[in-house]
Amino acid sequence: MTVMTPISGGKQQRTASTGLAGSASLRTPCGARRVENLRPGDLVVTRDNGLQPVRMVWTRTVTAAEIAADPSLAPVRLKPRAIGPMMPQRDLIVAAGHRILVPGWRLADLPDTDCCLIAARDIAEASDVAFVDRTGGDMTYYNVVFDAHQVFCANGLPVESYLPSRAALPQLDETVRCDLAALFAVEESDGPAFPAPRYAAPPSKDYRPELV
Repeated sequence: MTVMTPISGGKQQRTASTGLAGSASLRTPCGARRVENLRPGDLVVTRDNGLQPVRMVWTRTVTAAEIAADPSLAPVRLKPRAIGPMMPQRDLIVAAGHRILVPGWRLADLPDTDCCLIAARDIAEASDVAFVDRTGGDMTYYNVVFDAHQVFCANGLPVESYLPSRAALPQLDETVRCDLAALFAVEESDGPAFPAPRYAAPPSKDYRPELV
């Protein structure tokens, strides 16, 4: 069974493929800080909106047995330079569904100056520097939530924050769903939604690993 341990907000969540593995380093005004050490109120450097306070961080642990039974739960490991120079600066492990901000020059039929949010699973196996990692045991993921969807750097690679949208809420256990709805006024049907991402997130885009 997937175990959820909240740092702030929420009690438990059903299996979902988002989050950063422990030891991912984020930029803060006080220097690099590991994701597992973040707490609500801490400031993180974001790509488009400067310093933003963390509103919530929650974790989920996927057991080795769960990964063996469902390989789609295995994490994706991105080696140095998997996306580009210094992106990431060192190994970064993310859940398969966690989205990465990929520059247009790495994507087919997209202007070089554009960027898209691409799920890690769509990059995995594209080259020997991005792959599904099934060598570990239990895996704990950390999801960072801001007042709005943000892009921030983890180990130098731009990644997204958790997006508690109407589409995501049905995946959550009731307690987490209620906490997020209360915190952000997100409803499952009618009502205000969490602000949409600034960047496009196409369902699929041809990734060009030959440019690594």
